[in-house]
Amino acid sequence: MTNASSPLSCQLGKLAKQAQMEFTAASDYIWKSPRLIEHETKLELEKLPVYFPNDPQTAKLRWEFESRNLTKVFPYLIAVGNLFSVASLFETYLLLLGSKLQDHSGLPLESVKGQGVAKLFAYFKELGIPPNSVPLYEQVQAAIRIRNCLAHASGMLAWSRDNKELRRLQASGAYLSREHRDMRIARGGAFDEVRITKSSVGDRLHISNGYSFTVASYLQQYFVALCGLGNERFATLQ
Repeated sequence: MTNASSPLSCQLGKLAKQAQMEFTAASDYIWKSPRLIEHETKLELEKLPVYFPNDPQTAKLRWEFESRNLTKVFPYLIAVGNLFSVASLFETYLLLLGSKLQDHSGLPLESVKGQGVAKLFAYFKELGIPPNSVPLYEQVQAAIRIRNCLAHASGMLAWSRDNKELRRLQASGAYLSREHRDMRIARGGAFDEVRITKSSVGDRLHISNGYSFTVASYLQQYFVALCGLGNERFATLQ
């Protein structure tokens, strides 16, 4: 049994609670952010007869420009920006967890090679806290791969070193938890949060804002469970 009153237990409990609060706030923002598009669409439609009461041709040209932003540009920026934000928040909390465990284990973070999430996961494994033993590990890894493809290759699969794996994740729906996949199959729905479309320069990865919202939940649950595993591993030593 873990010692719930040990210094490390208190620190990890506080860190998990703080992460829950921040991810919950981020999830709320992600859920509400598409309302910007609804609001701006209404405003733009109201402007057309006011700005161009006797010039339907110019009104049409303006709407063609604005509607492209509202139906393509803005949804892309919202979905991708939200994914980047929660992935960055996740990395920050992994680093905070690593710092606390470093202080109690005596094993410096610098002793492990790598960068970003891969480095921190390798560090936790060295401490006897295997990241792949925590539920939602596959979905967390999928989110990081998808984020990296969008950030470093603008979604172009041919430019991503994870090309093959990203295609597998998209085709199988494995970026979703088993529970979510089973629910989707039972309802006859498609795995459409992550899509691959054709472009003039090759296949391109796209995500919906719904995916970013789901990822925020996965990352929150995973991190809280990881803190619990760290507590089990070290708190008894306090």
